[in-house]
Amino acid sequence: MIEDVYEPLKKYRDSFREKFSELTAQKFRELLEKSGIDFEANRKLVAEIKDLKNKSSDKSQKSTMLAFACVLLIIVAVACGFIAYSYSLEPEKIACLVAACVASCILAFFAAKKCVELGKQINALKSLISKKTDEAREQMRPLNELYTWDIPIALIEKTVPRLDFDPYLTTQRLDDLKRIFGWDDSFTDGKSILFSQSGVINGNPFVLGEYLRMVWSTKTYTGYKTISWRESVTDGNGRRRTVTRTQTLSASVNKPYPKFSRDRLLIYGNDAAPNLNFSRSPTGLSNAEEGFVTSIRKWFALRDLKEYSEDLDDDSDFTLMSNHEFETLFHAKNRDNEVEFRLLFTSLAQEQMLELLKDDEIGYGDDFTFIKRGKINLLHSKHLSASSLSTDPEIFHDWDFDRAHLNFKNFNENYFKNLYFSLAPLLAIPLYQQTRTYKDIYKGEIQSPPSSWEQEAIANYYGAVYFKHESSITENILKTQLVERKDGVSKVRVTANGFGGKNRVDYESVWGGDGRFHRVPIRWVEYFPVERESYMYVSENSPVPESLAHSDQKLRRNIYACI
Repeated sequence: MIEDVYEPLKKYRDSFREKFSELTAQKFRELLEKSGIDFEANRKLVAEIKDLKNKSSDKSQKSTMLAFACVLLIIVAVACGFIAYSYSLEPEKIACLVAACVASCILAFFAAKKCVELGKQINALKSLISKKTDEAREQMRPLNELYTWDIPIALIEKTVPRLDFDPYLTTQRLDDLKRIFGWDDSFTDGKSILFSQSGVINGNPFVLGEYLRMVWSTKTYTGYKTISWRESVTDGNGRRRTVTRTQTLSASVNKPYPKFSRDRLLIYGNDAAPNLNFSRSPTGLSNAEEGFVTSIRKWFALRDLKEYSEDLDDDSDFTLMSNHEFETLFHAKNRDNEVEFRLLFTSLAQEQMLELLKDDEIGYGDDFTFIKRGKINLLHSKHLSASSLSTDPEIFHDWDFDRAHLNFKNFNENYFKNLYFSLAPLLAIPLYQQTRTYKDIYKGEIQSPPSSWEQEAIANYYGAVYFKHESSITENILKTQLVERKDGVSKVRVTANGFGGKNRVDYESVWGGDGRFHRVPIRWVEYFPVERESYMYVSENSPVPESLAHSDQKLRRNIYACI
């Protein structure tokens, strides 16, 4: 029987972390054996390349030093010649200067000649390094070709019970979140999905999304103008003289500009506590160093909660729970259904949540925002926003076997940790795992085409450069719409929304030291929206037919796309 994960922190520390590490090592051994590469030969070749790079670096340093010496000798020669020619000196001194000039020229000549020789040697070494690197890359090619998109998530599935991933985010999975759990996909308006990963926790669906968004912000542009004027001054001897003054004037203007940013979000659907709404964000108290100041802050936070709970004039039915530490650190003050909140956060759930919040050695501590809106749960964590969701196989490609091995281990283990602790607040709530959807119990899920999220992710993987308007000078928000689906191939309209720019100049009057106003020019960019529509063909599990493919096909996970 498959066990539920009720103690996420303890399970990760005592079991999952080590198990995943072992599975990762085992997977790499399997890939290595299947590839048939001679890793010892690769190590030998890589050592040669490193030795050649060291030699090239040494020669480059010598060449730089010789070039500097050459320039210095030329300066000495010119200086000696100038002094000997310009000044009336004794014959002996002139002879010494001429000798120094000639010697400097001779030494500079030999230094320059040596620089040229070193340059040829460095170029030869670079050519040899490039050739050897290509050989090493060819040695590693059979292994590089075996990496697939699903390696990290397949390893996670083998590690964590009740956690299953989809090959890709299907239309049906997204529709279920909308129809069964009430997800409002208007969230993606004005955003473009860069990557999505969906699955189920004990039958309840979740979606991890990385998206690009644009908001209007303000940018400060600064201009400069240098002015000069002449004025009469009195020197220390009481004499009047005219001097020239200069001053650099500056002025600034604030103008709107489109600011693009990336973020990540976890969406989870569950029927438990369907009428409950609340939100909580990091309090800064969980991971704070214990001491007088922290104790005072916690005391004030608890006092505020007590006063809020006792306020009879407030419409909220908030009632303080007996576990004051949980109330203070989790701080879901705006909950609107006390009965369902207590049903969700039992004593065990409170205990497990506190462990997550207070730990910052095994996991990430209190770095997450948790929002519940009925059956939909939204989680945003700082550590997930700072990591990558993409499992592009090219991440593992390398011509150095040992470096590839280490990278495979580190990437997968970090990916597991980041993903696991993004899900951990959900795993800490037993009721969420005890509640399974009707659809999951009766196995009603069927395979369906990629969702609009997945289509946008494919378009972004292809590259916005292929879809953007020719006048666009910014990043682009790519939105997709299914036009038609025929014989397993989807024709998708891709709309790229970006911004062009026109150079403008404003003038601001600034008071100068000459007692006058001056118009300082400030150059800025006026942004205007541009849009372009184009089409993309998408097919699951098999390439797009050549009759429709107008460009090289790109494979993302097991989905093919072409434009």
